[in-house]
Amino acid sequence: MVSLKFLCFVINSVAVTFFMYYLNISYLYHFYEDWLFCDFKNFSKYDYIIVGAGSAGSILAKRLADAGANILLVEAGGVPSYFFNIPILTPLFLNTVYDWQYVTVPQENACKGLINNQSAWPAGRILGGSSRLNNMIYVRGHPKDYDPWFLDYEDPSVGNGGPLYVNGQTLHSELSDAILKGVREMLYPIGNINEELSTGFMKVQLTIKDGERWSTDRILYRNRKRRLRIMINSLVHKILFEGSKAVGIQFSRQRQTFKALASKGVILSAGAVGSPKLLMLSGVGPKEHLNNLKRLNLYPMQIQTVADLPVGQNLMDHLITGLDLITLKKNVAMSIVDLLNPYSMLEYYLHGTGPWTSGGVNVLGTFHSKFQKDMLSEPDLQIMTFPVGISQDNGILMKKNLRIIDKTYDEYFAPLAYQTTISVAPVLLHPKSKGEIRLKSPDPFDAPIIDPKYLSNEEDLLKLIDGIYFVKKLVKTDAMKKLGAELYKKPFPGCENIVFDTLEYWKCYVSHLTMTTYHFAGTCQMGNVVNSDFGVYKTSNLFVVDASVLPKLPSGNINAPIIMLAEKAAKLLIKHLNKGTTESLLKCNVEDLFSLLYSCY
Repeated sequence: MVSLKFLCFVINSVAVTFFMYYLNISYLYHFYEDWLFCDFKNFSKYDYIIVGAGSAGSILAKRLADAGANILLVEAGGVPSYFFNIPILTPLFLNTVYDWQYVTVPQENACKGLINNQSAWPAGRILGGSSRLNNMIYVRGHPKDYDPWFLDYEDPSVGNGGPLYVNGQTLHSELSDAILKGVREMLYPIGNINEELSTGFMKVQLTIKDGERWSTDRILYRNRKRRLRIMINSLVHKILFEGSKAVGIQFSRQRQTFKALASKGVILSAGAVGSPKLLMLSGVGPKEHLNNLKRLNLYPMQIQTVADLPVGQNLMDHLITGLDLITLKKNVAMSIVDLLNPYSMLEYYLHGTGPWTSGGVNVLGTFHSKFQKDMLSEPDLQIMTFPVGISQDNGILMKKNLRIIDKTYDEYFAPLAYQTTISVAPVLLHPKSKGEIRLKSPDPFDAPIIDPKYLSNEEDLLKLIDGIYFVKKLVKTDAMKKLGAELYKKPFPGCENIVFDTLEYWKCYVSHLTMTTYHFAGTCQMGNVVNSDFGVYKTSNLFVVDASVLPKLPSGNINAPIIMLAEKAAKLLIKHLNKGTTESLLKCNVEDLFSLLYSCY
C-alpha cells in the first residue's frame, strides 16, 4: 500500500506541476484575448457601476440589468476555464493568479505554526470571486443571526429566472455515516440544519448541479443583456467624487488608465478586503489614518478625505483548528489514490458523481459550547469534517496553501502521509477578537495591511479548545471505535514541553495551528459605515454590498448569506433606479429572505 501511495505521490506531483503551467497559460490566453479583441476605450455614462464580480456583484449586475439599468461590471480578475467547475480541483487554484493571495500581518497570539505567524487569506480574483474558490458549502445560519438587522420582510418574490442549485453531497461514505452515528451517540440532533433544525449535524449541502460547481458568475452568461457590460482584468484605483457625491471610478487596464461615470451610483462588491481598501483610497475612512498616509510623502498620489468613517474596523473571521487530529485503522477516508483513480475520472465525466464532486467537507454541524448558556441562542461552534487529511499530498500543495512551517510539517504532518487521517475540525463562529484593515500606502497596487488580531480575546481560545474536547468525545463513541479512530497524540512542534492533553497543551496547540476559513467580514459595518439601504454615510450615490457590511458573522459558511444580502440590495436599488430615491430598508424575516434564493437565477 505504501508503494502504491508513493506512486500516487509521484503522479500527483507531476500532475500538479503541469496543471499549474496550464493555469498560467490559460490566464495569459484570456488576458491577451481580452486586450486584443475587446473595445475598452468607448465608455458612455452608466446608471450603475459595480466593482467586483463575486457572489454579490454578479447578482447585483444581473438583477439591475434585467430591471432596465445600464450597468458596468468591473472585475480585477479574468475568466474561469472549464476546470473551475470541477469541485475537487479547488485547492489547485489557491495561491495562483486567480487568487488575491492576501497575507495577514504576524499574529501575536495565533498562527505560530505558520510561516512568520502569518495566515494566508485567499480571495477570488476572477469572475465569480470567492464562489469560484470556496468549498461550495450551503449554510443559511441561525435565525437569530439576522434578527438585529433583517426582520419582517414582506415581499419575498423575485419572479424571474430559474433555481439556485443546492444539492446534497452525492459522495456517500461509511465515514460520513459513522461520524453522524457518533454524533447521535453524543445526543446531538441529526437533520437538515438549513430547514428543520437551527443547530445539529447533517451531511453537507453544496451549491452544485450535475457534479459541477455552481458559482454566481454563471447567471451573467444567461440571457445576457446589452445593458450589462463586463470589464475583466481591470483594477479600480479610486471612486470619483463631486463633493461627497460618487460620480464614477478611475481604473486601469493594460497599463492604461480610464474613467467611467455613473448617474445613479457606484456599488462596491469587492469583498471584505477590497471594498474598505477602495473606500480608503478614495478618501472615505478614518481621517487620522488617511492623514498619516499623507505625511509619508513617498507617493505622487495623495488621498483627500471625503468622509471620516470607521472603514476597515470590525474585521471578523471564522477560525478553524484541529486539522489531521484523528487517525483511523480502517481505510474509509478519501485518499490521493481515490482521486487519481481513472475510474473516479470516468465516474465524474459520465455521471457527475464520485470523489471528484467532493467540496472537501462531508459532514457539517453546529452546537453550543459550554460557555454558551442560552441554548436558544446562536451556536458558537461549528464542526467541519474533511475526509482527506492535509498530510495526504506529502506537502505538495496544502502545506504551501496554508503556509505551514517546514519544521512543523516535517515533524508533525509528514509522518501521517501513509496513514489514514481525517479532520473533524472545530470552527469558532462568533469571535470576540476583532481586527482591522488599513492601507499600506496610497498606491492602489499595494496590498492593504490585514490584522485580524486572532485570539486576542482569550474566550476565543477557550471556545476552540471546547471544540477539541468535542472531537475527543467523538473519537470515543462506539461508531468511531469501529473505524479504529484515535486521537493523534504526537506533540505539536512548539508544545513538546507541555504535558499532552492538558488545558495548557491545547492552548499551545490552538495558538500554533490557527487558520482562516476565508469568511472575512464586517469592515464596512452596517450601522457604522453604511446605512440600512447599503448607502455609505456622509456620501451620496455610493453603496457597499458584500460581506464587509455584515454587522456580525453568521453561524456558518457565509456564501449563502451574501447571496441573500445581494438579492435584498438589488430590490432596493431597483426602487432607487425607478423612483430616483432609495427606499428605507424594510424589516425582513430570515425565512423569507432565504426563499429568495430558490426563486432566482
